[in-house]
Amino acid sequence: MSVFINHLLQYKKYRIIILLIVFICGFFFGFYQYTYTQDNVTHYLQTLFYLNHDEYINQYSIYLYENILLIIICTYLSSSYLGAFGILIMLFLKGLQVSFSLIYVMNSITLTMFIIFLLMIEICIEIIFIFILSLHCIHISLYVTYVTFFSKQQLNLKNILNYLLNYLIITFIILTISLCFRIYLIPLF
Repeated sequence: MSVFINHLLQYKKYRIIILLIVFICGFFFGFYQYTYTQDNVTHYLQTLFYLNHDEYINQYSIYLYENILLIIICTYLSSSYLGAFGILIMLFLKGLQVSFSLIYVMNSITLTMFIIFLLMIEICIEIIFIFILSLHCIHISLYVTYVTFFSKQQLNLKNILNYLLNYLIITFIILTISLCFRIYLIPLF
């Protein structure tokens, strides 16, 4: 078991592959599950883009609360032994939300090439945001597990907090870019 965790810690590509698989599974599961889901769950998961039949509803405060709550939950889970599994569940749910939002947008508004381009940019920003957050929170969770159970070295809390703070700053910058995109650019079109 320690060899497996050690490989996951040393080689970032394995963590990225696991994250991609979980996100893609959530994305395709959302396409499969969309027709079988209750209306209130469907309505909640469609709120990634906040598009209505007639207009763009700018509810950025809900978007901000959801993503800050996601950051807090992932940060909390990164400090536990089994936090990697919880973070993978959050990533799966984010893939589900992206697929529900795409289906809703395709069904509710007339799509032009420019709107598709703007939505793809927003999807890419969302995916980058969740991948950076998940990747580094899983790394911290695996490191805590490895040092606690399999290694004789001591847990250096200062290094872990510096590592986490660096990537939390990056995720907040990406969240700010996404918010600016959502507030200022999309309502123009």
